[in-house]
Amino acid sequence: MPDTTLKVTRRSALDGHRHVGDFGTIKDGVPGIVIQERRALSIVHVDAWTDQVKACGKAIEKACGTAPAAEPVKAVEKNDTTVLWVGANRWLIVEPESRDLFATVSADVSVDLATLTDQSHSRVCWRITGPNMRDLLAKGSTIDFDRSQFVPGDCVGTLLSHFTTVLHCRGEDTVDVYAARSFAVDMDHWLHASSLEYGLRVLEPV
Repeated sequence: MPDTTLKVTRRSALDGHRHVGDFGTIKDGVPGIVIQERRALSIVHVDAWTDQVKACGKAIEKACGTAPAAEPVKAVEKNDTTVLWVGANRWLIVEPESRDLFATVSADVSVDLATLTDQSHSRVCWRITGPNMRDLLAKGSTIDFDRSQFVPGDCVGTLLSHFTTVLHCRGEDTVDVYAARSFAVDMDHWLHASSLEYGLRVLEPV
């Protein structure tokens, strides 16, 4: 019998829209902003039932090797797995695509503990680095991005310009920005245009 299995090749929402290179005025060869799309990420959204939050956290730890942070607005990373806080009793589990993450999480996080949604194809992630990273974010959000307030390990949901995003502070000058796939092209355009005054370097995706 012929193989009727549906084979789907993942394709970035930014394919055909990406502009790689240097833009704006880059001083002394050092861009103020560097943007790189992170591709091939497995993402599972976990929404725990209100009376099962602790049990759900333990199940996530069993499945992924790390539990969600005990406090809100925080992310936890271990090896290649990141657990992002995205609201009360809700997390995104993110890791480079190497296994069926949804099946792995589902094996331990039962429907009695939480609802799970595979969002691997529905989100786009940009990694933004550079000395003007915080200036760029401040253009689009009312959050205080001072180094004393938005620190490595913080994870917040906010409007950036008019796009709903999740921001994960990974370092003093590094942030991962997650947005819905349907807004990816407009979001990318906003990031590009808003970075020009600092000198922008766009790298090939990884």
